Amino acid sequence: MLRPPQVRLVTVEAAAPRQLRASVLASGSLVYQQQVQLSSEVIGRVAAILVHEGDQVAAGQALLRIDDALSRAEVAQQQSVVRQQQINIDNQRLALANQESQFQRKQALYGHQMIATSALEDAQYALDQARIQLRNSAEALQQTQAVLKQAVDRAAKTVVTAPLSGTVTAVDIKTGETAVPNQVGYRGSSLLTIANTSTLMAEVSVDEADIARIKAGQPVAIFTAAHPDLVLRGAVKNIALSPQRNDGAAGNGVLARSYLIKLLLENANGVLLHAGMSCRAEIYTATAGAALSAPLQAILSPAGDKSSSAEATLGERSVASSRKRDTDASHYVMVARDGVVTRKAVTLGIADDERQEITSGLKPGDAIITGPYKVLRQLKNGDRVAAPAEAP
Repeated sequence: MLRPPQVRLVTVEAAAPRQLRASVLASGSLVYQQQVQLSSEVIGRVAAILVHEGDQVAAGQALLRIDDALSRAEVAQQQSVVRQQQINIDNQRLALANQESQFQRKQALYGHQMIATSALEDAQYALDQARIQLRNSAEALQQTQAVLKQAVDRAAKTVVTAPLSGTVTAVDIKTGETAVPNQVGYRGSSLLTIANTSTLMAEVSVDEADIARIKAGQPVAIFTAAHPDLVLRGAVKNIALSPQRNDGAAGNGVLARSYLIKLLLENANGVLLHAGMSCRAEIYTATAGAALSAPLQAILSPAGDKSSSAEATLGERSVASSRKRDTDASHYVMVARDGVVTRKAVTLGIADDERQEITSGLKPGDAIITGPYKVLRQLKNGDRVAAPAEAP
C-alpha cells in the first residue's frame, strides 16, 4: 500500500481533424483501349510487309501482301467455269427454240390429222424437257458465279489493310514466312498489331471482397513501375460484370475470383508510357474531410472479440481499411488526462491504411494513447502513464 503507483511509459497523439480517404488497392497493366491484332484469313507465304513498327497508318491502308499466285489461278479457273456455263445456256436456248418450232409443226400436222396423238405428245414432252434444262443451266450459272465471287474475295484478302487509324505497335511475322489463318481449335499466326496510342488506359483486378465498394467515376491514383514517383490521376471507367477465375490462387481447391476494372488516365500527356507496363492503382471509395481520427493500433475492443481487436485489425488491414465498421460503440480508445488513463467508447467511420475515423466519443485535443501495443492492451481506467518526454 505504501508503494507509489507504477507509471507506464506510453506514446500519445492529440486528436485533431484530418482528411481520410478509404481506398482499395489493385494491380494490373496499361493497355490500349483501341487495339487490333491482325491475322491472316487465307494461308500463304508473306510476299511483302509494307509498314514498320512505329509507323502511322490510316484506315484502309495496305499493310502486308500475301503471295496471291494460287488465288489468281483459282479466280481464272472459276471465270472459265462461268464462261463455259454461259455457253451451255446459249446451247440450251437454241435447243429450246428448235423444240418449240418442231412442236408447232407437229401441232399443225395433228390438226390436219396427218400424225398420231402419240407423236404430238412426244413433241410436247421434248419441249418441256428443253425448258427444264434451260432453267437448270441458269441455276448452275448462278452457282458458278457465287463460287467465282468467293474466289475473288479470297484473292482480295491476300492484301491485309488497316481496320483503323493508329500506330503499328508490333510486326509479328517476316517476309517469306507462311501466314496461317485462325481455325476452330487452332490459333493462327499473328501478323501485325495496330493501336490508337492516344487511348492508353489501365486494367486492374479487384478481389471480390472489395468489388462492392467500386463504382464508376471514383477517383484513382495510378503508379507505374517505370515512373514510381509519378502519380497519374484517373477515374474508374467501367467494371466487368463477370469475374475472372484464378484456379488454385485461394488454396484448398477454392477458386479465387477477381473483377477486371478499366481506369481512364487523365494526366498522362508528356509521360512516356507503353502498353503492357505493370501498374498499381489506389481506388478511393470514400472520403471524410476534417474528421477526428486515431491510428489503427490505438483502437481496441472488448476482450474475446478477436475479429475486432487491434491485433486483428492490423492483420486484416487490407480489408478493414475500406470497410465501414459497426457503430454499436463496442470499440474504445485509451486517453491520457493529467497522467491518468481514461477509457472512452468511440464510434468508428471509414479508415485508410493507417488511421480510423472517429465519428463520436472524442474531442479535439484528447491525448490518445497509441502504444506500445503490449502496454496499451493492459491499461485500465485510473492507471498512471507518462509520455517519454514527461517521464520522471
